[in-house]
Order: sequence, then structure tokens, then C-alpha cells
Amino acid sequence: MSDNDNDNIEDNKKSAATTEFGVSEMAIIAAQRSMREKIWNHRMVLGFVRYPPAFVALIIASFFLFFAFTAPLIVSWDPNKPVLSDTLQPPVWSFAFNSVHSLGTDTVGRDIFVRILMGGRVSILLGVTGATGAATIGVVLGLIAGWKRGVVGATIMRWADLQIALPLLLMALTVAAVFGPGLHILLILFSLWFWGPYARISEGLTLSLKNREFVEAARSIGATPRRIVFRHVLPHLFSPLLVLWSFSCAILIIIEASLSFLGVGIPPPTASWGSMLAEGRQYLHRAYWLAMMPGAAISMMVWSINTLGDRLRDVIDQRQYL
Repeated sequence: MSDNDNDNIEDNKKSAATTEFGVSEMAIIAAQRSMREKIWNHRMVLGFVRYPPAFVALIIASFFLFFAFTAPLIVSWDPNKPVLSDTLQPPVWSFAFNSVHSLGTDTVGRDIFVRILMGGRVSILLGVTGATGAATIGVVLGLIAGWKRGVVGATIMRWADLQIALPLLLMALTVAAVFGPGLHILLILFSLWFWGPYARISEGLTLSLKNREFVEAARSIGATPRRIVFRHVLPHLFSPLLVLWSFSCAILIIIEASLSFLGVGIPPPTASWGSMLAEGRQYLHRAYWLAMMPGAAISMMVWSINTLGDRLRDVIDQRQYL
């Protein structure tokens, strides 16, 4: 048998395999591509750095994250200890925050700069942890609803619609009125009552992907449904879910500040941006810094998170690199 005959036999075998499963060899290779290869690309970093607002937002977010969790090791002021001799001192614009009150003091002499950093720890913890918990629950339930459909999927999505219809702030006010204010209560509430949008997006994208060629290719090579969902479908949800996660962090930070502003959030004397803002509104004419500094912290943190999420949506969009 000649070499040409052998080549023809191999080509016929490949064509038969392709015809039998209804997929191409390139689709099978794409189905086996790792999650890291689908998500990561060096152009992501270049596209991110070249956008000045995102770079500024990264600096602001990094500043709050670094100082919020290292403040007890760096600063010498006690954020909860009153110093009556230093009440309502105006800001002294200096980087020597261990020797002077850089952003002034409040009505009982506590340092505003240190309390903003400690309040940022609480707000960031609630925002990131609550959004992550909600994303985990919502994505898993959304994948189940989109892949299985039927009664299970319909039940999950109706519950998600109920969560979306009822405002989270209203539910938080109700729960705080019943169980009282507290960090753990807010963490549980944010995780259990904010997964609806994640489930809705995950379910819709799973429905659009489950019959795509690369999913059929994965089935043809013997991949289990769990492997298909978590290795081939889930990476395609990363970009929209990351943007939703960033917006969720910003929303939860605002909700926590709103609850603390109303007096049903983080109980005193723990520092919170919302409670600091509520205290400062009574002294706007005498001590503007009491309300301006925590308000600026909320605005900058929320803006930076939203800007980072919006830019990451553009540079991590898988459709540009697959």
C-alpha cells in the first residue's frame, strides 16, 4: 500500500469522526483549552494600564485596601478612645499622621483619618464578602437552572425574580429592626438576598452556551456534565460576572453606609463611614470636615470600584481573545 493510500485512510477516519459527533477537530481543541488560557492574556494588562481613569482608580482602591487592613500597625491613634482635650480640631494637612490630626478630630477628640481607615475596613469587608458570597450562591444556582431547566430551574429563577423585585435596602432595614444592628447580620443578609442578579445572568448565558459547538465537542470526548459546566461554560461567564461583582461591591458599600447613617447598621463605637457622616451633618457650619471626609471616602471608593469593574469588562472580555 502506498503512502498516498495511507494518508487517504487517515483523512477518511478524521472525516468519519467529525461526521459522527457533528463537531470539528478545532472545536475539540477549543473545548480542551484551559481556563487560564481563556481568561488571561498579556493584552489585558496593556489595555488596563493605558486607561488613565482605571489607573487612578487602582491607586485609590489600593490605598484604601492597604491602609484599611494595616492601619492598626501603622497609626498610633486609637480610633475609639475619646480625647476631650482635642475635640473638633480642624485638619492639619500633613503626612505626619502619627503626630498631628491630618483630617481633624470629631466631637470627642477621635482622629478622623484613623476612623476613616477603620471604617473603610468595615465597609470593604462587607462589600467584598457580601458580593462574593452572593456571587457564589447565584452562579451555582444559575448554572443549575440553565443546565437542567425543568421544575428545578423554574423554582430557582422565580426565587431570584422575587429577590430582584424586593429592594435590598428595604430588606436590610426590616432585618435590622427585627434582629438588631450587627456586622454578622449584614454579612449573612447581603449573601443570601443579593444572589438574584448573578443567577439571572448565569442562567441566561448557560442557556446560550449549552448547545454551542465547543460544548458538543466536550460531550463527544466523554466529558461529564460537571466538567463541561465548570471547565467550559463557567469561564465564559467570567467577564459579565466580574463587572456585576464590582458593581455589587459598590452597591453594598453604599447600603452599609446608608444603614449606619440611619442608625441600624454597624453599632457604635465601631467606626463606619455612614455613622461618621450622620454625626457630621449636625456640625456642617462649625466643623465641615466631620461630614466632608467620610463622604469623600465613600465617593472615591465607590467610583474607583465602578471604574475598575468597567475597565476590566473591556480587557477581560473573552470574545476578544478566543
